[in-house]
Amino acid sequence: MSALGLSCLWRSGSYGMNDIAMAAAELAGRLTWGQVIALQAPMGTGKTTLVAALARHFKAEDAASSPTFALCQSYPISGDERRVIRHLDLYRIRHSDELLDLGWDELMEDEDALTFVEWPEKAADHFPQTALLLRIEKLPDGKRMAALWQRDSD
Repeated sequence: MSALGLSCLWRSGSYGMNDIAMAAAELAGRLTWGQVIALQAPMGTGKTTLVAALARHFKAEDAASSPTFALCQSYPISGDERRVIRHLDLYRIRHSDELLDLGWDELMEDEDALTFVEWPEKAADHFPQTALLLRIEKLPDGKRMAALWQRDSD
C-alpha cells in the first residue's frame, strides 16, 4: 500500500502531441470496458486531446471534442453498438446536486463504456470505489507524462 492510498498501474514515457496516438494505445491496453477514469491535469495539458486519441484508437464513429458546454459527450464505437467512450467535463458544475441531472449514477455503472471525467474534484465523493485516476503533467520541455492510478484495497 502506498502512503497516499493509490497504486500506479501505468506510467507513460514523455510524449509530445505528435506521439499522442502511441501514448493512447499504451493506455488503452490498461483499460477495461466499464471503467470510470477521473482525469486530472491543469488546463491546456491535453486532457481532451488524449480522450480524442483514445476514441480514435477504439475506432469511435465520431471525433471527440471538448464537452465543456454539453457536460457529456458520447462516442459510439464503430462495429460494436453497445460500446461507447464517454467524456464528461464537470468544470461548470457548481453543486454536486447537478450530477443527478446528468444521470451520474447510471453513467458510473455503465459496463459498456469507458467514462472519462475532467474536473473530477467537483464530484469527488460521488465516484465509484473502483474509479481510476489518470493524471497528466506538462513537462518543462513541453512534452507530457501520464500516470494511471487505482485506489489501494483495504
